Amino acid sequence: MTISTIQLLTKRQFREHSRIYIIGLLVLVALLLFMFLIVHQWKDSFAGAVQNGVFVIGLFIAGGVFTNSMFQEFSNPQSGMWLLSIPATHAEKLVTSLLFSVVVFLLAYFVVFYAADVMYLLVTGQLSLETILNPFKDGFYQFLFLYLIFNGIILLGSVIFKKHSFIKTLLAGILLLVVFNYVNMFILQFLIPDANIVSGTAFDSFLFSHEGERVKVSLLGNSNLISSVFVRFILPVAIWFTVWLKLKEKQI
Repeated sequence: MTISTIQLLTKRQFREHSRIYIIGLLVLVALLLFMFLIVHQWKDSFAGAVQNGVFVIGLFIAGGVFTNSMFQEFSNPQSGMWLLSIPATHAEKLVTSLLFSVVVFLLAYFVVFYAADVMYLLVTGQLSLETILNPFKDGFYQFLFLYLIFNGIILLGSVIFKKHSFIKTLLAGILLLVVFNYVNMFILQFLIPDANIVSGTAFDSFLFSHEGERVKVSLLGNSNLISSVFVRFILPVAIWFTVWLKLKEKQI
């Protein structure tokens, strides 16, 4: 895997999709401003942290659409013919795809979001350093790690499914999430049969009811560290590795 080949793929990707990128940025600005408008019009119906909500919704919607539409050519040999003209390995193509869908997209999203956020705060007369969203406050940055997993799933779906890959990937992801949640609850109930478990978050914590009150139990010590490493690093890398295997299988 060489840097020069990745640079060539990157330049070609910009050249092939520059118009789509510009239109996408304009649509993203419009989407964020529209969500801020809704928040402002019905602000009495929202209980705080509205900027966080707009950030997360915009991140996952825009990120999912961007990743899927950009790499849909991996499942379509006709639109992906230009990839064959570049002597690049599957690993180099995957690294290029991750460079665009993770690094470039996140940088562009932060710039666009804060531009929209400043405009919203300026129009509403609330602009100050304290009112601008701080993504590192109260562990909010953890959504960025979830985006890595989401990005990998969408990218994998764009390689697996030939048509309507975005919708099919979302439906498959939701189904797997529901099944995984039920399995997680079943395992917890099996390990702790005397506890009335209300809900649980895999690799994080669970709630159980005791004398009419709900008690939260979190992972302790090394278990919490191991689960964090697994969710934030091992799981995304495993998904990206699967994407690499599917790319080799399709011989793109």
